[in-house]
Amino acid sequence: NKYGYFPSGSIAWNITNEEFLKNSSSIQNLRLRASYGLTGNQAFPAGSAQTQWAYAGNAGGLFQLNVANADLKWETTKQLNVGLDFSLAKGRVFGNIDYFNRVTSDILFAFAAIQPAPAVSVWKNIEDATITNSGLEVSLGANIIRKKDLNWNFTVNAAFLKNVFDNYSGPPILTGEINGQGLTGAFAQRIANGQPLNAFYTRNFLGLDKDGLGTYANAEAPEFVGDPNPSMLLGLSTDLNWKKLTLVVNMNGAFGHVLYNNTLNAVLPIGNLGTRNIATSLMSLTPLEARANPIKASSRYLEKGDFLRMANVSLSYNLGNVGKEIKNANIFVTAQNLFVLTKFSGFDPEVNTDKNIGGVPSFGIEYLPYPAARTIQAGFRFGL
Repeated sequence: NKYGYFPSGSIAWNITNEEFLKNSSSIQNLRLRASYGLTGNQAFPAGSAQTQWAYAGNAGGLFQLNVANADLKWETTKQLNVGLDFSLAKGRVFGNIDYFNRVTSDILFAFAAIQPAPAVSVWKNIEDATITNSGLEVSLGANIIRKKDLNWNFTVNAAFLKNVFDNYSGPPILTGEINGQGLTGAFAQRIANGQPLNAFYTRNFLGLDKDGLGTYANAEAPEFVGDPNPSMLLGLSTDLNWKKLTLVVNMNGAFGHVLYNNTLNAVLPIGNLGTRNIATSLMSLTPLEARANPIKASSRYLEKGDFLRMANVSLSYNLGNVGKEIKNANIFVTAQNLFVLTKFSGFDPEVNTDKNIGGVPSFGIEYLPYPAARTIQAGFRFGL
């Protein structure tokens, strides 16, 4: 199936051209638009549809490299988008609102090959299953102050998101490997019908008993306990210009999701007491946790991942020309990752350590990541 057919189209209505808005003093631009289209994805390894052979070198002879699937075809995404663009108050207030619904079918996926086989996996299309991503995106900007020597602009962007996996009838799809001593073979995520992608699927932790041992619901059978996908993404930016001084601030955040703290689970358990570091939170538990409490993957290590990061702050002063030789001189101070507002106890809430199982991507698991650096720079720019 080498070829696919992916048409698309769009239409827009510039409402401000209509007679009833032509003379409006408050609305300068109002445009309604809609689009619908198909896009294709062929993101599987080259040659997966064909049987491939390789020469064995010194061993001699040929051997088969892969499990072929001649029925492979394009993964297809159908997307509907409806949006409204506007500009008010002589252009001082502006923005847009977009609703989108994106449905992906014939999903490309690498399944474990039935052994014995020349490879561990085989690429297939999940023909009945769908992934639906939908949401609302809003952008609003304003020229709050617009004067000769003073200008202040502010913009906010927010996206409200939802995704769900449906109509799947194949074998369980597990991912989200949990690493560490005592956690061999552990996992924390499953892709399943009616659930968001990479939903957390593990033991439901109920607390410690009187002896300081962990207790779990449903005889420790795993269950769906959380969603790693943010329900809202937020961006804030503002710039303030006063004469030759300019300040630019950018922030970003995510809300409405949980993260798995594999570091807390495996590196800082109570069993380390007396020999290595433990999490300080363990010292305030009532009752105290027993040192003999087994290390297990569970919802105990799920934490709210909400955060708001001061991503960038820049302050500059334009000196202009200095003498006859130096042109457009500018002094600046810039800070990146200045601070993060969050209750997540790990290194960084904006993390996705690769915890795939069999090539199935994971999402929202933190395990000993390299912390994001805080960078402060000062400099002097000029031309000659």
